[in-house]
Amino acid sequence: MAEHTGSSSLFAIFFLSIYSLFLVPYTLWHLCSSSEDDAVQAWADKGKKKKSKLGASLKKLLNKGNLLILALWALWFLLLWYVSITAKDLKPFDPFEILEIEPGATDKEIKKAYRTLSLKFHPDKNPDPKATQYFAEYITKAYQALTDEVSRKNYEKYGHPDGPQAMNVGVALPEWMFAKDKNVAPLMLLALVGVGILLPLAAVSWYMLSSNKFTGPNRIMQETLAFYYHSKYSVKESQALVRIPETLVCAMEFITMPTPSEQTLSLDELRKIVLRSNPDLKEKTQFWKRKASVLKAHMLLLAHLDRETDNVPANLQADMKYVLTKSLVLLEEMLKIAMLPRPPHGYGWQTPSLAIVEMLQCMSQALSIEFRKPTGKLSEASAGLLQLPHFDTDVLKKLKRRKVNTLKELQDLEEKERVEALQSCGLASSHVEEISTLLSSLPSIYVRAACEVDGEEEIMEGDVAKCKVRIMLTRPSHNAETFEVPTKGKAIRAFAPKFPAPRDESWYFFLTDQATNSLMGYTKASLQEAEAYGFAHPEAAEDWAAGAGEAKAAGTEAGKDNRPVPKALATATKFINRYSNGRQHTAGAEDSGEGGSDEEAGQEVELSFMAPPKAGKYELQLHVMSDCYVGCDKVVPVKLRVSQMTRAIAEGRDAKALAKMQQWQDSDEEEDGEEGKSRRKKGKAEPKAEGSEEEGKGEEEEEEEEEEDEDEGDDYDSDETGELETGSEDEEEEEGEEEGEDLPPLVEQEDVMNNEGKSTGKAAAGSKKNN
Repeated sequence: MAEHTGSSSLFAIFFLSIYSLFLVPYTLWHLCSSSEDDAVQAWADKGKKKKSKLGASLKKLLNKGNLLILALWALWFLLLWYVSITAKDLKPFDPFEILEIEPGATDKEIKKAYRTLSLKFHPDKNPDPKATQYFAEYITKAYQALTDEVSRKNYEKYGHPDGPQAMNVGVALPEWMFAKDKNVAPLMLLALVGVGILLPLAAVSWYMLSSNKFTGPNRIMQETLAFYYHSKYSVKESQALVRIPETLVCAMEFITMPTPSEQTLSLDELRKIVLRSNPDLKEKTQFWKRKASVLKAHMLLLAHLDRETDNVPANLQADMKYVLTKSLVLLEEMLKIAMLPRPPHGYGWQTPSLAIVEMLQCMSQALSIEFRKPTGKLSEASAGLLQLPHFDTDVLKKLKRRKVNTLKELQDLEEKERVEALQSCGLASSHVEEISTLLSSLPSIYVRAACEVDGEEEIMEGDVAKCKVRIMLTRPSHNAETFEVPTKGKAIRAFAPKFPAPRDESWYFFLTDQATNSLMGYTKASLQEAEAYGFAHPEAAEDWAAGAGEAKAAGTEAGKDNRPVPKALATATKFINRYSNGRQHTAGAEDSGEGGSDEEAGQEVELSFMAPPKAGKYELQLHVMSDCYVGCDKVVPVKLRVSQMTRAIAEGRDAKALAKMQQWQDSDEEEDGEEGKSRRKKGKAEPKAEGSEEEGKGEEEEEEEEEEDEDEGDDYDSDETGELETGSEDEEEEEGEEEGEDLPPLVEQEDVMNNEGKSTGKAAAGSKKNN
């Protein structure tokens, strides 16, 4: 009967296998995931020398995550070493391996190996008990298995010189778990069932039940999305910035946030802090009648926007960090809902989309939304100044006496004059340094945009068009020696000292129609390439800015087809003439000897949108908005002309598409058939001389037919207009279309021409035969 016993060696192998299943995926995830250090800060540290690359690399490698990976792999190698030692007991009995000889050795070699090992492990030579045991159990039996006839037969038949052995079933568990004590055995069984079966089952059940509550990569509760989409406090079509927090704090993540009794006194203190900055809330009874967790989340959000974070009680700091970090993710989900296509034209909502991004800006720099009210006493320029650290309305008034009203005016001051002006407002030296750091990191963007349809000259009703945007980004920190040029794949770290977590810059692009409150197209991008280009070509900013000014004065510029050119591209010729002579660096592209053009400068961002369903002229706006800074946004007017989709144009586009498809198909067939044609030509050149003349004639006829087919397939110029390459008849037909005459479709014309071409080809071939 088999005896079930534990086996420490098998358990080590089993544990190493399970451990490897966890360690290898975790290591791959850690290596592929981007860490917080994989970002370039947008500001330059003053007074600090540029760190060496070796020191920066060592600091990046020796972080907590990498050290944890090293420790886990060290444990893996330790287990592997333990398995290699204990696995010797699991090896089958092999007398040749024990005597350290090759299979098929002679008796003389066997005896010589036995004598050599006897001198090393014999009890008379080695008093070690382990050596004696090894000599008796392994060396002696191995020698007998190869020299004694009975032992050899047992080894050949049963695999052991002593004959059949008792079956020993080893379980991959430690040996101490199989104690023969009757009192311990039931406890071991219960532990195995509980830990090995019930505990994993409970963990999986809990995970499945809890994961069903969340959706999407941001792990948002499904109830939250349903609430944001359709409820009393859902995202509305005309929802402005002041109404965004009311919807934001009603998320299920905040509703289920615990509010223990120990926080009662702290919440009362928090209420006083909020009322001190927002006295109008005292009369709003509905604000205070909400659920305690929702009210706590709203008050913590207001305390952050009012820059009262340091005054918030200590036992609420963890909740405050959770509310702020979670709010960023929730605002992105609200933005997705605001941008959802809606009938009748499939556009989103402009007002809530812009307001949500403005809320992201306020949260990043801890700026109260009261300063950004359109009917407030302060202008948008003043709101940009109030985002600076340690700024308030008193500092703003003192700066106005010095005729500093905007961020630009404060940035343009000489450093010494700026420090003097800020210190005269009562700011300490450390505060002035922090303000200077934020001023140096504020981006300035230069934008050019044009709308088009790929492969077409005009935008028709219902076309899927693209708004192609060229962007260049500069900062004052580019002039610092310690500034690190952003590379593709690395995030740009924003300077947000009031936010509790690191913030990476992102930019939102919205193509809107203000007249109908429609959001026609949108995208989100990180402008590493635009900043790299601005860093490498600071002189280009002058031309981009001058181009925008001249475009406003010039209005439009006539093109080759006498159609107006977008204002943003009015000075393209000037820009190309200036920068096309030397070697031009384009972000995201390799340097070449040829100069770069204006169309290749900066970073390109594309927005796809559906053209309006009615023909006409539309005054659109392109909003380029940062999610981290206030006052750095750009609004570019975009004039869109939509033409009416007539039957002739639709048929011409269809014919053009068919011709292009046929061209692609012919090119594929030519590539695939080059080898076959070469083989056929070789085969035709090898026949006997008697039939060579007839086959030569046939070959000429085939080549003529192929040339005719190619001529017939080139009836349409698919690269330019898609119209027929005309003779006199085609010109007459086009004139007839302009005069309103009814003409047959272009496809029918193509069929007629094809038939005529085939008939003429046959006639030509017949005349050659007669000749």
